[in-house]
Amino acid sequence: MPGDACKKEVMKMIKRSNRITYATGCIRMFPLKVFLKNFGVSLALVVLVIIAGCITAPSGPDKTIPVTTLPTTTVPPSPVPSPSAIPVPSSADIQLRSNVYALSSNPQAGIDTIYFSIGLTSLAPEIDLTKMEVVVSTPGSAPVTLVHGTQDSTTTFSTTSGNNAVTTLGPREEVQITFRVKPITAGSKVYIEVQPAKGAVLPISGTVPDMLSSVNILQ
Repeated sequence: MPGDACKKEVMKMIKRSNRITYATGCIRMFPLKVFLKNFGVSLALVVLVIIAGCITAPSGPDKTIPVTTLPTTTVPPSPVPSPSAIPVPSSADIQLRSNVYALSSNPQAGIDTIYFSIGLTSLAPEIDLTKMEVVVSTPGSAPVTLVHGTQDSTTTFSTTSGNNAVTTLGPREEVQITFRVKPITAGSKVYIEVQPAKGAVLPISGTVPDMLSSVNILQ
């Protein structure tokens, strides 16, 4: 085996180096140490050359060293969230929650006060009632725009909940809208529009009964 031959050659070199000098009465060891040191360094260099040759040995028909290319990873850009829009109440959000009642202090003259209740759906945004308007009209007369207020007049309307004045309407809540009108005679058609500051209008219409009493319901 090549390994056994190498060992024998090394042993021969060691024997030649171990020369005994009887004249001085000691063994001459210095040449052996130098040899072992030089041999170890040479052997290490040979091993490194062999390993380097195995690693960098060219392959392929053109005898070139292949270069390994790492795969590139493409990171998709993070989606930018679009700005959320402020919800706007629609006609489906504002709902009529009661009959439209008409009061008459003098049934022969007609009705003079109207009130009804409105509410919001569970997912509807809150409404500022102070910015809301109510428009009332009858055939042959100009529409009258009412604004939110507390005084009793034909140009304002009030909003209450449980006999308490309120200024906002939230989801699942109800408020009563009350306002005075100039006398509207029996049998007349009445048109009402509830207009929030933002969103669609809630239209309401009804007819004053032919026979009036102190409390009436628009038909």
